[in-house]
Formats: sequence, structure tokens, C-alpha cells
Amino acid sequence: MNAFFKDQSGEGYVDIAIIILIVFILMASLLAVFPILSAQQSLNSTVRQIVRTVEITGNAGIEVDSLLTQLTTAKPDNLTWQTVWKDAANKTIQLKTPFTLTATKVVPLVVLRPSFGNPLVIEVIITATASGISEVYFK
Repeated sequence: MNAFFKDQSGEGYVDIAIIILIVFILMASLLAVFPILSAQQSLNSTVRQIVRTVEITGNAGIEVDSLLTQLTTAKPDNLTWQTVWKDAANKTIQLKTPFTLTATKVVPLVVLRPSFGNPLVIEVIITATASGISEVYFK
């Protein structure tokens, strides 16, 4: 019996099996998180594009709404502006006035997808922030 426990000839197979299991778990985790990373990158690009449009036009109202309808990338769920408005009703920003745009989006992360019932989903909130300065003078 002691000779059975002292024999180490199959130990390498067990080590390889454990390493392969760990690698598969890491790959599955990366594939599950990839949609969140992709949505974050897309949201950052969208926010930078919106900020640049507002810098050029000086208007955060109609131009932003039309830009959001034309976008094919991730559309934000909520936009929050931090600025001093020249005209709050029209959302115009005077020349050299700084502003900051913060966008939020909820991205679902599917943890478990059973063959019966509803999948287990964790909703991850991602945010993107960009700043700019208006380049338009309003009289």
C-alpha cells in the first residue's frame, strides 16, 4: 500500500488537467466580459463625438438629438450636462464656456443561461465623460 502512495507516475496528467480547466475558466470569463468592454469603448467614442459637435455648433439641443438618431454605435441611456447655459431653453453655450458631458448606459452581463427559465443577468452601469469648450459666439 505504501508503494501505491509513493508512486508519482500519473501526477503530471493531473497537473495538466487542472491547468487546462483553469485556462478554460479564464477564457469563458473574458468572453463574458468582452461585451461590457466593447460597450464602454463605443460609449466613450459616442460621448467624444457629441462633445465635438457641441463645441462646433454651440448648441446641445437639436444638434445632439439629431446626432443621436444618426448614430449606429452605443446610444447612451442618460446624458448629464454640467455648464453655464447662455439660453437654457435652447441649450446654447456661449464662446469659451467650458462644459462637461457625462453619459450612462446599462449593459446586461449574462452570468448563467439555463435551458429552462430566465437567464441570470447582472446589469452593469458604465459611464463615459468628456469635456469641451464652446467655439461659437452668440450675440
